[in-house]
Amino acid sequence: MGGADETTFVSGCKTDHIYVNDFKDGSGRFFNYVIEEEESGSTTVEYSPPFPSRNRIKLSLKFIRASNEVTEVTLKRFKHYKREGWVEDRFMSDEPFKLSHFSFEKLTSLLRLLTDLDLASVNQRRIPVVEGDAAGIDPEFAKKVKALLIQPDGQRIVEELVGNGLITSHDIVNIGYRKAQLEEFGRMLADPRQVRAYAERERIRTDQPEKAWQHFLGRNEWIFGFGLDYRFLGILQDEAEVGTSDIAGRDAPVSDFLLGATHFTVLVEVKQPGTPLFGSSRARSGAWRLSTDLMESVSQVLQQKASWQTKAETNAARNYDRDGSLIRQRTTDPKCILVVGSDGAFAGSGSEQEAKLRTFELFRRDSRNIEVLTYTELYERAAFVVGHAARQANM
Repeated sequence: MGGADETTFVSGCKTDHIYVNDFKDGSGRFFNYVIEEEESGSTTVEYSPPFPSRNRIKLSLKFIRASNEVTEVTLKRFKHYKREGWVEDRFMSDEPFKLSHFSFEKLTSLLRLLTDLDLASVNQRRIPVVEGDAAGIDPEFAKKVKALLIQPDGQRIVEELVGNGLITSHDIVNIGYRKAQLEEFGRMLADPRQVRAYAERERIRTDQPEKAWQHFLGRNEWIFGFGLDYRFLGILQDEAEVGTSDIAGRDAPVSDFLLGATHFTVLVEVKQPGTPLFGSSRARSGAWRLSTDLMESVSQVLQQKASWQTKAETNAARNYDRDGSLIRQRTTDPKCILVVGSDGAFAGSGSEQEAKLRTFELFRRDSRNIEVLTYTELYERAAFVVGHAARQANM
């Protein structure tokens, strides 16, 4: 992998996943792993303008079957520029390759994991790497379970240990992880300080809370899971350019998430839980005035929808998901989801709450192809998904 193919892979892959690519002759395989480095402005590295907006580091291991060993380890840094997109680090020839403590810890953790695996027998193309003890599982036990699951017949073996066949090995790992993430969701929803703490912990921007929510939802695509009309939704691309830029190369419409149902694409725009949904007074009709923030958000989604429809039709052969695969889902009058505000927006006296709820629901029902969803509703839906899975596990 090199040149344009490598840049395409780095730009489209899921971070914190191991990608396995066999040699054409079957003599070996590459293990590729990409992490998101701290954004520009970090105190760890300084660069001359034009400043990159994002950095990614790619670790590649070359494994040879005959000798059953890793013969080569390669590190590369890639930067994202607004005009040029993703490019391999152009300063490598002039400056030493520097790793922040955060990046070093992630890469060394991965290397420790790989030393415990039978690299010749791994039979998955992409393997998610779940770090830490967020799921409440002993790290050593979790490492052994993950090592077993990616072996041939590993899932079958674990399922036989469970015995009743009502829960899969993926459920064993996922239920605890999702419970922990649901608790994180609740803390962030209840206290804006927790949103900033999450941003600091994940090394993302702390001055734009929307970025923290985008990161959290991108990491937990199971929260979108089954769509509101019960079609399964998975993330094809985050921060997807769904339209073309102007003649100066600026202002291309960007959707926070491009999702894929079985056959069609779906756009998602994420605002903040604290975004006001209403103005300060009722209208003459008795309905409550909707806020400017809400109406501008809807207008933004409508623009993204129109732009994506055009781009998908004219550039279908060049639209790739974040794994670097061609997007197969069709785009026909795409459905849109707007996540904005929370139950706090309905505060007031009993009559005021009733008027706001009625106004909001009437507005949503008449918003063609835009599903307006509050964070509270999204949280309640995620709680149902976790609770339902846990009940199945206890049957």
